[in-house]
Amino acid sequence: MSDFKAKSTFDKVFEGGLLIKGLGGFLEFLGGLLLFVFTPDQIHRFAVLLTHTELVQDPHSKISNMLLQSTQHFSNGSRIFLVLYLWLHAAIKLIAVIGILKNMLWAYPFSLISLGALMLYQVYSIFFIKASFGMIGLTIFDILILWMITIEYKKVRLKLATKAI
Repeated sequence: MSDFKAKSTFDKVFEGGLLIKGLGGFLEFLGGLLLFVFTPDQIHRFAVLLTHTELVQDPHSKISNMLLQSTQHFSNGSRIFLVLYLWLHAAIKLIAVIGILKNMLWAYPFSLISLGALMLYQVYSIFFIKASFGMIGLTIFDILILWMITIEYKKVRLKLATKAI
């Protein structure tokens, strides 16, 4: 099959959403790589370096204090879990995006199942762990992407069915 070609406005929005998902997967891979390379102590020292100036000016800065607090108790075990979590997320997203952009039929159900499962975890996190505007926004974006994948999958299957006849 040929590569995905955006023709309509829907296709262009779909392609843009896929590229954003792919970029997110790439950044998750890089984040996991950085966590793999640096020790928890090095990560905390870097956070201190990043937040020092802000905390001198505003000792109550929520973002700076949150960053310091999260790196202060960062253990090697939690670092390994986070590396594996980020790399798994990245692999799923990149396989799904590349497969769809290359019009590989298997990539559509793979994407719907795997990205749907990741989104279900996000919903669980929102309701049972801690809701945040970022997580809610990401989940809404993922719902839109899954809806567009479903529509595109139906179009691709219909096109294949009409060619087979």
